[in-house]
Amino acid sequence: MHQPLVVCAGILGLSLILSVAIFVFGRLRIEQQRTLQRLVDRGISGDELVRSAGLAERGARDLRRGLLLIGIGLSWSTVTFLIGGRAWILGVFPVTIGLVYVLFRVLDGRPR
Repeated sequence: MHQPLVVCAGILGLSLILSVAIFVFGRLRIEQQRTLQRLVDRGISGDELVRSAGLAERGARDLRRGLLLIGIGLSWSTVTFLIGGRAWILGVFPVTIGLVYVLFRVLDGRPR
């Protein structure tokens, strides 16, 4: 009797979390665009605009995202392997994406 209620609550909770995350990231993007517009209106352009807007640290963000995804994937794999079953294989996906982000960071730092 309680299982359908738990499933419905889980689905509603997950949809609420995803909705809030989408809203927050949208608002952050809007604020970033407003900041860029204010900087352009002040006459800042070129490299100074990129540094002022905080867009130059893309490599550091890639490294941080990559390490976070690798940690999540390894944690998922470890916990589900210890519980039992074959769900630990799903941890390969975030680890692979994390490795790609770290590779982007390494390749972006190379001299051209």
